[in-house]
Amino acid sequence: MPLELDLQARMGSQGGNPMRDESKTKKQLIDELKVLRRRNIDLELLDAEHTRTAQESLQESERRVRRIAEVVFELQKEITKRQQVEEELEKERRRLFSVLDGLPAQVYLIAPDYSFRFSNRFFQERFGNPKETPCYTIFHGRTEPCLECETFIAGNPICVTQGEWSYPDGYNYEVYDYPFIDVDGSEMLLSFGFDITERKKIEEQLRLSEERFSKAFNVSPMAMMISTLETEKFIDVNDSFCRLSKYERNDILGRTSIDLGFWVNHQDRYRIKRMIIRKEPVRELEIYFNRRTGEQGLALFTAERLDINGETCILGIFTDITESKAMEIEMIRLDRLGLVGEMAASIGHEIRNPMTTVRGFLQILKENPQYGQEQEYFDLMIEELDRANAIITEFLSLAKNKMVELRPLNLQSILTNILPLVQANAIAQDQKIKLEMEEVPDLLLDEKEIRQLILNLVYNALEAMSPDRTVTIRTYTENKNVVLSVEDQGNGINHDLLEKLGTPFFTTKDQGTGLGLAICYGIASRHQAKIEIETCSTGTTFFVRFPINQPSPGFAINS
Repeated sequence: MPLELDLQARMGSQGGNPMRDESKTKKQLIDELKVLRRRNIDLELLDAEHTRTAQESLQESERRVRRIAEVVFELQKEITKRQQVEEELEKERRRLFSVLDGLPAQVYLIAPDYSFRFSNRFFQERFGNPKETPCYTIFHGRTEPCLECETFIAGNPICVTQGEWSYPDGYNYEVYDYPFIDVDGSEMLLSFGFDITERKKIEEQLRLSEERFSKAFNVSPMAMMISTLETEKFIDVNDSFCRLSKYERNDILGRTSIDLGFWVNHQDRYRIKRMIIRKEPVRELEIYFNRRTGEQGLALFTAERLDINGETCILGIFTDITESKAMEIEMIRLDRLGLVGEMAASIGHEIRNPMTTVRGFLQILKENPQYGQEQEYFDLMIEELDRANAIITEFLSLAKNKMVELRPLNLQSILTNILPLVQANAIAQDQKIKLEMEEVPDLLLDEKEIRQLILNLVYNALEAMSPDRTVTIRTYTENKNVVLSVEDQGNGINHDLLEKLGTPFFTTKDQGTGLGLAICYGIASRHQAKIEIETCSTGTTFFVRFPINQPSPGFAINS
């Protein structure tokens, strides 16, 4: 109600004399008006506070609604996301199930009560659908759990294990067991079994093959070795290779051919390796090799490429032809000696007779005073005839039908007798002779031929050396042989020339005839002896090996 109307109503309701009470009423009205105004102000203030509070409540409600809407939206997103995840998980579960079910291996879950909780298609194809049948019945045909099975013993956790098993289905399996916690927290056995029946058959065949190869490898009379292609380290060698190289097996394995100094010519090694890398056939290549003793040998080398544990290796086969090659060379040399001997026997005397006549007439003419000024020429012609006669004498010593008379003699006595002669020759050239003799048994020898053999070898040694050098002559016993060795301190002999030594008319000297060593080989052959040569840059040694078991005394040998 308006303030004025309210005032009029109050004045009308009081009654009485308005004039008499005018001053009093006016004052009361003013006071009431003030009170009313204060109340009106309080009401307006209260209304404003209520309005503000209502507005704040409304705003808070709006904020809460918005937050609720946001939460609802997030929940919807989370629900949607969770549904998508569950769908993906279901897809993964189906995919995993499909993988497990389609694996070419048996996969199954066994509960603590020995029942199957899962088995894939491979398992069911081999053992059937287990349904409620316990594992001990499926696998072993038993009616109660296996006493030796420790899988589900109370208090024992299931451990990861691996083993090979043979099952009643006739197959062999490689089985892997793992602990598996089910969704309800119970522990089960997850097992994977891979069929290894064919692998076992192949492994057995491989084992038998390797056993056969190992036996063939180890007992083979041919020297065989296996080495890696890249590092060239020996993986295995057989007994024949040890005999060939003179090394113990433990000294070879893990080392290379370079470590052993096996190759005489390293170009052979490079060539063979290059051929194997190019997968070219390596068949019966002649190679020279070094033995542990320092001796050189000759072998036919054949190689095959093979893989061992993923590494390329070489199977090498050596056929030792050292002796057969030496025999071949000896036969060729003896054939040549025989041919030369036949020629010597046929024409030697026919040449010497006219030469003797010519020499006699030259001596007569030399005494004639008419040719006094030509004495020098006559001496030269006679000297050359004598030299030709000496060559023919050596030539005749190669005669195939030459007979030797053998009697018991000792090499030491022969050496003692000729020592002054060779020492005089050495002193004349400012050289020395050193004699080292051990006790040796008597041999059946032709003294003249052995003297010639020794002189030829010693003179060759002296001619191979410069002044102030020494020739060493030794005698000793070795491997049922009496050995005569002549060692010089020259520059050695080229290996390419070794095979030609002893060939008639082959010589490395400017004034040589090429018959000295040929005669030595002939003498050695008539005494059933062998001549061997060792040479290096510091000198050459000739070994004459006489067998201790020889023909009876007085036995005449037709060479």
